[in-house]
Amino acid sequence: MGKSNCMMLILLLISLMLFKGVISVTGKKINYTRITLGQNQRGPETIAFDCKGEGPYVGISDGRILKWQGQQTGWTEYAVTTANRSSTCDGVYDNPREKECGRPQGLKFDPRTCELYIADSSIGLLIVGPNGGIATPLATSYNGIPFTFLNSLDVDFDSKLIYFTQSSANYHRWQSGEAIEKGDQSGRLMKYDTNPKNVTVLLKHLSLANGVALSKNKDFLLVTETTTSEALKFWLNGPKKGISKVFLELHGKPDNVHSDSNGDFWIALIEADSIKVNELGEVLDTLEGDEIVNPSDVQEFHNTTWIGFVDQPFIYYAS
Repeated sequence: MGKSNCMMLILLLISLMLFKGVISVTGKKINYTRITLGQNQRGPETIAFDCKGEGPYVGISDGRILKWQGQQTGWTEYAVTTANRSSTCDGVYDNPREKECGRPQGLKFDPRTCELYIADSSIGLLIVGPNGGIATPLATSYNGIPFTFLNSLDVDFDSKLIYFTQSSANYHRWQSGEAIEKGDQSGRLMKYDTNPKNVTVLLKHLSLANGVALSKNKDFLLVTETTTSEALKFWLNGPKKGISKVFLELHGKPDNVHSDSNGDFWIALIEADSIKVNELGEVLDTLEGDEIVNPSDVQEFHNTTWIGFVDQPFIYYAS
């Protein structure tokens, strides 16, 4: 095949990464674009944008974190969560090899330093510098017991406190179905303090703890429990500090939750329409559409709604 034909094929493959359609937010039709991942790449659990507004970045099932470089370039590898990862991990999905390959789930960029904080399901809590590469571990265990099934995170960048969830202390990520079926309650909400570098348990006995999001005023956290279909509110300060209560009973199984610049929260729901709520729990928006099946992540960035999927080879954005 000649050089010009190769270039045409590459451009054709990149063009096929984008597919456009229409979805609905609170009954209003809006245009969406689907960005497909590369060959044998799937599971963009969570979406993130860096301090320059570049991205999106996604963590995928075989241990890589990818960056979208635009239609001409497509996706490029940005980081991995373990130095032990090799090319034999490429394409790994939902099996015990995640322990050696990594499985990045929660992603959050520091808006000032562009460092990326990562909750890897099998490896632990990590950080990678603004140029990507191999991530550095921050915490890989609690009380000497290695983490299993870390899930989501949010960060207070002023205090350098990292809030994260462990879905289960008894099951691995690829055993999530069994954990739900058995009613496992070993999930935890945890906090990592970068100084003095220790891990604290804030809530325990959670039923598949999943998403976590810090409120705008940093006075509480929202935490989702997938098994119970609930969102919990946990106070970080004030007279209710350390207390939790049910914030919302949901119609689907909740996955990630993200706060926006207004202090509202998008809750991604499996087997139901995802919803946006305010701090009082009032529903502001509903994300609808037959194309949106079991999203793991819904969030807003620069007036655009982004949607991730834990078991699909693509993401959506709508504006």
